[in-house]
Order: sequence, then structure tokens, then C-alpha cells
Amino acid sequence: MKDLWQLDLQDNPFTGHLPLGLGNFAMMINMDISANKLSVELPGSLSNLQLVEHLNLSWNTFDGHIPQQLDHMVNIEAIDLSHNKLSGEMPKSLEKLQHIQ
Repeated sequence: MKDLWQLDLQDNPFTGHLPLGLGNFAMMINMDISANKLSVELPGSLSNLQLVEHLNLSWNTFDGHIPQQLDHMVNIEAIDLSHNKLSGEMPKSLEKLQHIQ
């Protein structure tokens, strides 16, 4: 299962938090977990998805700050965190992401 490259779980009634194990999918390219009822803070383990290009976590109820470690996602082209309850400033470390559009 570590070779999974695409995960689409959008528009489900999932609640709770993102499993820490999501960061173990080393080959993940596309991940869409939008339009659920996931909450709590975004786990820093997402930064382990170093090959991910598209990450959509919009339309949930995530709170807290955006993890600084997301700058480890060196291939990220698009990340959507809209329509959540995130607070604070955008981490300066995200400025290092060269492929983001």
C-alpha cells in the first residue's frame, strides 16, 4: 500500500482527524480529502508526502495553524486548504516551495 499514488476520499461524512499514517504513502502524487467533516490540527506528518503534487483538504473543519513542515513537499504544485477554520499567518517556510502555482 506504500506505493499508492492517488487517494480520493472527497465528499464523505468522515469525522475526526487525519490519520498520522497518511504521511507514510511515499509515492503519493494526488490526494483529495475535501468536503468531509475532518477536524483538529493538520498533522505535521503530511510533510512526509515529498512527491505529492496536488493536495486538497478544503471544506473540512481543520483548525490551528498550517504546519511549517509543509515546505518539505518539494514537488507540490497545488494545495487547497480553503473553507476550514485555520488561523494564524502563512508560514514563511512555504515560500521555499518552487513548483506551487
